[in-house]
Amino acid sequence: MKKLLLFLPALIFTGCGGVGSSKGDKHQMELSLHKVRTEVEDVKHDLNTYEIEHHVIEGKLIDQEQTIASLRHQVAELKSGKLDSFVQELQNLDKKLHQIAKKQDKIVTDIRQLSSHANDTTTALAQYKDKIAQFEKAIQGQNLQLSEIQKIKDGITKLAEAESVKSYTVKAGDSLEKIARDHHTSVDKIKKINGMTSDLIVVDQQLALP
Repeated sequence: MKKLLLFLPALIFTGCGGVGSSKGDKHQMELSLHKVRTEVEDVKHDLNTYEIEHHVIEGKLIDQEQTIASLRHQVAELKSGKLDSFVQELQNLDKKLHQIAKKQDKIVTDIRQLSSHANDTTTALAQYKDKIAQFEKAIQGQNLQLSEIQKIKDGITKLAEAESVKSYTVKAGDSLEKIARDHHTSVDKIKKINGMTSDLIVVDQQLALP
């Protein structure tokens, strides 16, 4: 664009020559006009490339926002289960999500600032491409954090399921079949949850029942 502005005074000066202009001046002016048109086409091409990359980044940000919203919903569901022992862990997850949201807001702000200056020069467009590469790396890092958060959530869910197991004390006359029948479960499940390899049980033995 700066090159285009440099050619304009030359064109205006050439045009002011009027009728007295020579054929050589006319030819020079045509060459200048052709060069200006070429510069304009180059700038248009760079702007089109920028717009495409801008749309791609916006699409990635939208996908990430949906992932964050889904995780927030899942965290809220875990809280509603009143698992007091996991409240602190859930608060840590909320903090991480908040930090990710702040980083995402900064990325959006940077993109908008770059957009407002994208028409200055082709050099600015090249710098913007470098910024896009940095944003993609940042998004990849945030995706890794989201993956870690998902793993933590899965672990919390498994621990919550484990808390639903109840304890039973073996009494005289009990057998695994009787215990399984009285508690509406199976012998295999009782053996599996207690790590048993045989059906042998003794009085006062503690068994975990699903």
